[in-house]
Amino acid sequence: MLIASISFAWMNICVKYIGRIPIFEVILFRAGITLILSYFILRRKKVNPWGVHHRFLIARGFFGACGLICYFYTLQHMHMANAIVIHYLSPIFTTLIALVFLKERIRLIQLLAFGVSFTGVILVKGFANVNMFDFMMGVAGAFFTGLAYNAIRNMKDREDADVIIFYQPLVAFPVMLMYFLIFPVPPVMPQGMEWLFLIGTGVFTQIGQYYVTRAYQMDTAARISSVSYIGIIWAVLAGKFLFDDTYPLSVLSGMTVVLAGVFLNLNALKFYKLISKIRNLFVPQ
Repeated sequence: MLIASISFAWMNICVKYIGRIPIFEVILFRAGITLILSYFILRRKKVNPWGVHHRFLIARGFFGACGLICYFYTLQHMHMANAIVIHYLSPIFTTLIALVFLKERIRLIQLLAFGVSFTGVILVKGFANVNMFDFMMGVAGAFFTGLAYNAIRNMKDREDADVIIFYQPLVAFPVMLMYFLIFPVPPVMPQGMEWLFLIGTGVFTQIGQYYVTRAYQMDTAARISSVSYIGIIWAVLAGKFLFDDTYPLSVLSGMTVVLAGVFLNLNALKFYKLISKIRNLFVPQ
């Protein structure tokens, strides 16, 4: 999940740099790259690209595409850190959806850890200068992402990770083509380095999607989704060194709080046992 967060951070940077290109055009190009990469990877592995659990594969592709549209929109219409902060509602949605539909057990200390991490996110970058429509697009993107990750979690190790990845561009590409057919607009031709950034959106997505898929196949949604909060640190660093953003002392405090929440969630069972031992010392047997 850590590798995935770094890959997605580079994807975010690429999307931010090509802000003049319409969002649907970026997604169409990205889907085309990941579709080709995924297909050749599956051919090389000699794996059936169509998979077995078609209902969940299509759901993963559809909800992932919807989440991506909303997320890329916010990246191009907000400061990068603001867009990512709102997108980090997705781990909370992921955990709650898993609680309701997958019946995954979530300890109170894990919910506390989510609260700690999200408090840190708010400290890093608040919702200043974000209008209501942009905010709701970000929330919708986070919710769709939560649905997509739960579709992955539901398949666990029953589908090859690359098959699951293949279905997102497989669904997203025709959806984007249909959009351009219904609402035809003149394409904006990339220039110079923009071609490299466009290709980067697809390549870094491919890397990130593989590792995030493997992560959700290997552990519970509550534990895995919390690690994604580390991505806010990459966003702050990118903003500082690439986009000349400046951050107050609250940013450093927020980053520390985010990491504390992630550490608490990943070690929830150990903390739970420790609390139980302490409680037993004071409760008569």
